[in-house]
Amino acid sequence: MTNDPIATDKSRLAIVFFLACFAAVTYFMYRILSPFLSVLAWAAVLAVVFYPLFKRILPRVRRRRAAAASITCLLVLLLIVLPVTFLGVIITQQSIAFYQDLQQQSGSLAGVTAHLKELQRRPTIQYLAAQAQKWLGAGELNIEKYLQDAASNVSRFLVGRGPSFLRGVGEMIFHFFLMFISMFFLLRDGPQLLETIRSSNPLPAVYEAEIIKRFEDVTYATFFGSLLTAVVQGIAACLLFLSLGLPAPLFWGAVVSLMSLVPIVGALIVWLPWTAYLILAGHTTRGIVLLAVGTLVVGSIDNVLKPMIIQGRTDMHPLLVFFSVLGGLKAFGFLGVLLGPLIVALFVSFLNFYRFEFREILHTKRPVTSGPPP
Repeated sequence: MTNDPIATDKSRLAIVFFLACFAAVTYFMYRILSPFLSVLAWAAVLAVVFYPLFKRILPRVRRRRAAAASITCLLVLLLIVLPVTFLGVIITQQSIAFYQDLQQQSGSLAGVTAHLKELQRRPTIQYLAAQAQKWLGAGELNIEKYLQDAASNVSRFLVGRGPSFLRGVGEMIFHFFLMFISMFFLLRDGPQLLETIRSSNPLPAVYEAEIIKRFEDVTYATFFGSLLTAVVQGIAACLLFLSLGLPAPLFWGAVVSLMSLVPIVGALIVWLPWTAYLILAGHTTRGIVLLAVGTLVVGSIDNVLKPMIIQGRTDMHPLLVFFSVLGGLKAFGFLGVLLGPLIVALFVSFLNFYRFEFREILHTKRPVTSGPPP
């Protein structure tokens, strides 16, 4: 071993130069791949979720990984992507039709308006409005105006977002194409990719295994426990709206599916306004049936189906799941439903690694004194 200071300085300079070049190349690599990060993320999620199917197909094609990966991607395309795309087109059409109905049948709100005016004249409502104006600085209560503003906002949202789905069909197909290409190579070359990752990081093997297991568990739990449960709730809500004769059942079923992804609050965001509207419009029975069946039957699907699917694969606190989903949606869009809980779960794993590695330092505490140190 040499103690030459010049050689040591050269070695340090070489390390700094290498790290600087590596950081620069990594930055430009990120710039190149950043438009496709969501595509790659969904491909990784689908590869993890359907890897058991890939393993079942593999022996039937004489261990040819390319053939097994192709069959797996084709099955995912036929069983998931095409039906979801078809339903998306129908839901978009129903949302546009629902908006047109709101525009053409503005007179149907006359009964609701009469109920609201009668409600607004009641002493209790007037007293509550006066207290809200006094303590919260609220303006004058005008329920009719609030209803009209809400209907107008919903209409603008539907007409603005609905056709955008049809306009983006070409881009969506292109992204699906890229996603399936990525999924194919992740399934085919998965072992080599994992070996490259394992050999390129300094973490102990036990930590690598824990991170991979956590990624698989959270991905499986989120995809099947959350997304599949949301789909089942959406189907049940669609049937409920259809049986009650309410407009655009597929559209509202899709809304219930999206809302059910939000923990704690869930689809109550849909049930309560619809119940209030039906009761104010004079359809009290339908409103009560919608609220009761929606909250007790459709809402209970989440409490029954999700534990059966997850079976202890993730042990995160419900409050942590709630904020991870909301934060993920805000940061990454719809992909955040998966990435939010995954990132939080990985953070908890690294926190446990830190506590394990530094447990001696953490358990060494200074004695507590009654006063400040001298």
